[in-house]
Amino acid sequence: MHFDVVHAADPRFQGGTSSALRAELKAAGRWELNCGLLPFLGYQQSPIGLFDSRTAAVIEQSNIAWLTGSEKATCDILLAHHPAVFERMPLSPVRLRPRRVVCVVHHPLFDGQRIQQYDPAVVERVLDRLFGVPVVFAPVGPKVRSQFEARGTQGPTLVQHDLWNMVDLAEWPQHQRKAPKDRVNLGRHTRGDPMKWPDSGDDLRAAYPDRADFNIKILGGVPDAIKNWIGSNWEICAFSENDVPDFLSRLDFYVYFHSRHWVEAFGICVAEAMASGLVTVLDRSFESLFEDGAAYCDIAETRNVIERFIASPSAYVQQSNAARELVRRKFAIDQYPQRMARLYDDLELPMISGLNNSRTTISSYSNGRNVEDKSVRSPPRHMGERRRILFVATNGIGLGHITRLMAVAERMSDDVDPIFFTRSAGAALVFARGHAIDYIPCGLAMGVTDTSWNRAYAQELLSAVEAFDVSAVVFDGNRPFPGLVAVAESRRDLAWIWIRRALWRVDHEFSADAQDTFDMVIEPGEFAHDEDHGPTRDLPGAVAVPPLLLLDPGTGSPRSEAAAKLGVDPDRFTVAVQLGSQRNFDFAGLPELIFAGLARRDVQTVQILNPLAKPFKEDGSRVPRRSLYPLAEYFSGIDLLVTNAGYNSFHESIFGGIPSIFVPNEAPEMDDQHLRAVYAQSAGLGLCLRYSELNRVEATLDLALSEDFRAEVRRRSRRLGFINGAADAAKAIEQLVFSIRADRPLHASIART
Repeated sequence: MHFDVVHAADPRFQGGTSSALRAELKAAGRWELNCGLLPFLGYQQSPIGLFDSRTAAVIEQSNIAWLTGSEKATCDILLAHHPAVFERMPLSPVRLRPRRVVCVVHHPLFDGQRIQQYDPAVVERVLDRLFGVPVVFAPVGPKVRSQFEARGTQGPTLVQHDLWNMVDLAEWPQHQRKAPKDRVNLGRHTRGDPMKWPDSGDDLRAAYPDRADFNIKILGGVPDAIKNWIGSNWEICAFSENDVPDFLSRLDFYVYFHSRHWVEAFGICVAEAMASGLVTVLDRSFESLFEDGAAYCDIAETRNVIERFIASPSAYVQQSNAARELVRRKFAIDQYPQRMARLYDDLELPMISGLNNSRTTISSYSNGRNVEDKSVRSPPRHMGERRRILFVATNGIGLGHITRLMAVAERMSDDVDPIFFTRSAGAALVFARGHAIDYIPCGLAMGVTDTSWNRAYAQELLSAVEAFDVSAVVFDGNRPFPGLVAVAESRRDLAWIWIRRALWRVDHEFSADAQDTFDMVIEPGEFAHDEDHGPTRDLPGAVAVPPLLLLDPGTGSPRSEAAAKLGVDPDRFTVAVQLGSQRNFDFAGLPELIFAGLARRDVQTVQILNPLAKPFKEDGSRVPRRSLYPLAEYFSGIDLLVTNAGYNSFHESIFGGIPSIFVPNEAPEMDDQHLRAVYAQSAGLGLCLRYSELNRVEATLDLALSEDFRAEVRRRSRRLGFINGAADAAKAIEQLVFSIRADRPLHASIART
């Protein structure tokens, strides 16, 4: 395989670096370059987070080859984005061989206090030894270039032309702007980083005057350090990428001054404001980059500059047009062919033929020869070899842990081979769904101590990891047990992911150190999230995904087939009662009262037995019993469900629109099922019936069987939007597994078995 350009980048970056990468990928696609992406997780973040959402969307929607480093491939140019990403060697070699490596310097070498931000000599050595060719550096703006040039011969080799960030003007429609008359709207959009703001209250009020005829609008929030300085005329909104064009369209002036301790490498937010035709007021240090596209002054002069434009509507319109024109001429994505021509010329490479036109063929270069390939195909999702992932489920009282793992595994791409390793007694259900599985009994079932069992478990888990040659381990359980932690600490070369559900009881103990074992923590969405005040609620770093279900609502069997499996008449109203395994909680006489109440009302009833439930004794009951998994497959045959409020049962019912009576399992070690049930009841999406409320059975059944209740549940459930978080969790895991890891020192990343 040969590529024109490969981008090595950390797609988790936010802000200007991610905007620059997206523009590069879009431009390569527009001009039909044969382009690859080498995701490179290069800076420390624990736990590891997701790719920037807009960057991930561009990757998914484009024809870009996702490289993993294991492919034998070549390219003309490898663009290594942001020097801080490449300060460590990755664990595995990268087989890609570029003709030239260019480190794109998205961050200054020194901040405003002359504190060095990274060591370019180390970055150069890492890239040189990783790819085996000389490395040059490409500043993204004059401030970065001047810092490197000041180092003289001690600095790395620079390309002749800066590699400016690009802006897609199609994303920034031009507005016919006019000078404001009565009230002035001025503002900015940026991160809430203190370095991005003026250093004192006087400077802040000079840039954003506290006047009745000035509205200060901010998108992105403000840091706590400056909140006491802001005036009464401020309007502050949380940052949202999708809101930026609309936000800028409602401004008259864009004013941007930052801390003296900050050096802006480029200023993509400024370029976006200018692209929208805003009259932009900046510090004079930006003038060499943005030229006549902005107005420049000292921060104390800001109000005078704004008033001059207000007093001269023609000058305002002229400056607005100049801003847009500067972006079109210098930074627009349409300048990509000329920009690449300069880069190829700086690197003394033959230019890609046809880049200036819409290309029908891709010209590649191999050993200096121009080879035309007329049969370029869309690359597969991940270009490297398939990866095996071990899904590890704890035992659990029910089937929640193993069900969530199957939900994720079944939404992995074809590039992943999922293998299950579990101590859950539900292992046979996993096998029945077509998954490879390795089973080890829990300590209680084996009659051994926890200590001896954990030693044996660690040996078994390590053997599975080595025998299956897995790339990652995904664990679903409330607490990682010592045997698993021991293997994770010895095999740091693997990716370790913890799927940890929320809604812990407030009195539950949880050590935040437990997640230090894992590279990524994924938290499935919880419908009652707003009322979750448990110990995991505010833990930083978890990847939050929507509610996670094995089956998407509405995808089960039709009613006739479901009724046949349930053993009921499809033409009659049907109540299904499924109260879990009941292995750790006795519902006392509640189930009997429920069945008796339904029998008196002559309601067709079926008892759903949890596959893990203890064997039942024949008691002469006329209620048919069925063991079905997953029950959601047969929801179409059920008109009312009596179930517990475990994570899976609860969310299947809520999003499946099944009128339900939730009977929480209130064992002290369980999640807060009582809270879930009460929340659903308050939201008009179910009823709560506790095991101790025997005197409420009759009234609850009457209400649940009423048409008004069931119609209201169905109406409210239709208003719920649903995205299956299992797909998002699968993407998050694949982002980690198919990326190159250099986020830790090499000594902390190798196996120490």
